[in-house]
Amino acid sequence: MKKLIENVIELCKTKHGKNIGIFDNSFLEQSLNGRMSFLYCNNKSDFYKLLSTSESESLAFINSLTNSYSEFFRSPLTFSILEQHILPLVFKSNQANKVSGIRIWSAGCALGQEPYSIAILCEDLIQPLSLKIPYTIFATDISINEIFKAKSGRYDYNTIKNTRFSFVTNYFSEINNEYIINEDIRSKVNFSYYDLLDTESTSPSASIYGDFDIVFCSNLLFYYKPEVQEFIVSKIHRSLKRGGYFITGEAETAIVKSFKGFKQFVSIAPIFIKI
Repeated sequence: MKKLIENVIELCKTKHGKNIGIFDNSFLEQSLNGRMSFLYCNNKSDFYKLLSTSESESLAFINSLTNSYSEFFRSPLTFSILEQHILPLVFKSNQANKVSGIRIWSAGCALGQEPYSIAILCEDLIQPLSLKIPYTIFATDISINEIFKAKSGRYDYNTIKNTRFSFVTNYFSEINNEYIINEDIRSKVNFSYYDLLDTESTSPSASIYGDFDIVFCSNLLFYYKPEVQEFIVSKIHRSLKRGGYFITGEAETAIVKSFKGFKQFVSIAPIFIKI
C-alpha cells in the first residue's frame, strides 16, 4: 500500500497539478481502499492502471478526499458551551468596549451547516437581550460547488433532525420536504472561496483583515500531515484577536494543545483561547 500511495501522489501531481501529499498517509490509505471497494477492485496494480488511464476516475478519487459531511449543531457539547458562555461573553464585552461588530470565521464550512448554526445562536442571543452590536460570519471552503449549495440554504430532514425544535420553527421554512434557512440568517453569513493552505494570506480576502473574535475549524486538521496541521493552526492563531476563541473538533484537541499560542477554555471541549 505504501508504494501505491507514493505512486498515486505523483500521479495526481503530474496529471492534475494536485498535491495530495499534504494528507496523512493513513487517510490516503483509507481513501484508496474505499475507492477500490466502491469499484469492486481488489488488485492494487489494476486500480493504479485505472487511475492512470481514466481522468474521470482519478478526479473522482481526488474529490473523495474532500469530506463535505456535516449537520446542524454537529457537536452538541461544543455548541452548548458556545451558546451559554462564549457568545454572551463576546457580545457583551464587545458592546461594552464599543467595538464596531463581532467577526466570526467558519473555515472549511462545506455545505454551510456550521456557519448557519452559529448565526442561529447569535440571533437567538441578541433578540431577548436587545443587543445592538452587529455580527458577521465569514464562511469559507475550497469547493466552489459546495459554497454555491450553501448559499441556497436548502437542506433535507436528515441534516436538521437533531436541531432544537424552536430553532427549526423560528429559522427555517419547510417547502416540498426541504428546510430552507430564513433570509435574515442567510444575510449574516458571507460565503467565499478560500484555501487554508494559501501561503500569501492569513485570512479570507472577503474579511479584508483577520482580527476574528471566534474561528471554527473543526473535523479537518486530522486529515493532514503534522507540518500542514501546524501551518493551519498557526494561520488561525494569527487571524484571531488576542483573547479570541478557536473551536475545533474533539479528535483534534491534542493537535491544538501542542501549540503554545493557545490555552484550552474548558477541559471537556475542544475550545481554545489565543494567548
